[in-house]
Amino acid sequence: MRLGLLFRPEWPPEALPAFARRAERDGFDELWVVEDCFLAGGLTMAATALAVTERIGVGIGLLPAAVRNPAIAAMEIAGLARLHPGRLTAGFGHGVEEWMRQIGARPPNRLVALEETVDAVRRLLAGDTLQVDGGFVHLDSVRLDHLPREPPRVFIGTTGPRALEIAGRVADGFLLPEACGPAAVRWACGVAGVSGCVYAWFSIDDDRDAAAEALRPGLEARRRSGRYDRLFELAGVDSVGLDAVRAMAVAGNAGDCAAGVRALGEAGAKSVVLVPRERDAAEQVGRFVADVMPRL
Repeated sequence: MRLGLLFRPEWPPEALPAFARRAERDGFDELWVVEDCFLAGGLTMAATALAVTERIGVGIGLLPAAVRNPAIAAMEIAGLARLHPGRLTAGFGHGVEEWMRQIGARPPNRLVALEETVDAVRRLLAGDTLQVDGGFVHLDSVRLDHLPREPPRVFIGTTGPRALEIAGRVADGFLLPEACGPAAVRWACGVAGVSGCVYAWFSIDDDRDAAAEALRPGLEARRRSGRYDRLFELAGVDSVGLDAVRAMAVAGNAGDCAAGVRALGEAGAKSVVLVPRERDAAEQVGRFVADVMPRL
């Protein structure tokens, strides 16, 4: 299991270089950046993080398939993979429904767009010449000139069973969002038939209840959105109390947090990416490095 850290999209982009350097210095295996409307571009942020570090892997979650022409996306990804061999993972997803409609990019069939885009990107990165006239992707004898020596991993980010099945067919794995506990990871592995990566909200405090309470408002907001009902069902919780937080996040004292990370790995996650609390991230990450990492 690899251990990662997320650079939250709410933070200013200019804070990324120092954050990335510290994540590498602290011994994390991966750093993940986010492409959310209307904050910062995922490829731009990934290129910056790769350029200011030497070893750490960098993941992008998620590039909306509907707004990424697969040929251009493959060119960008291949360039980064050649400049920084073996360090890049690219994640694709549907894009948040409201945002895609807001920018006029909601495809007629989101599943078709996702599968055809990811399939084309991976085949281009592998060196194929593509002639495609699909339901969403249309390519006429397209081939990349600057191929990466080792094609980077391409994931699909989702919590839906049909998109997980697509990940099993055309991607290297899946990416699950925050609030996916061990039960959700096991379920996703079973549906997709492949392993993947999971984001995990993270909160550490000597007071176990205080650690969980710090994450409860975010979990409550996720419940109210109505988009993640399946995650609550899989976690076996009926209300957003402290037990729900503990089942769906990494929260508690140092021992609790180590057990929470370990449980996600045992459920099938190949990478666990910590999402620190927004306001006191530096202190939280410092405590994780000092008190939790040695237990892992």
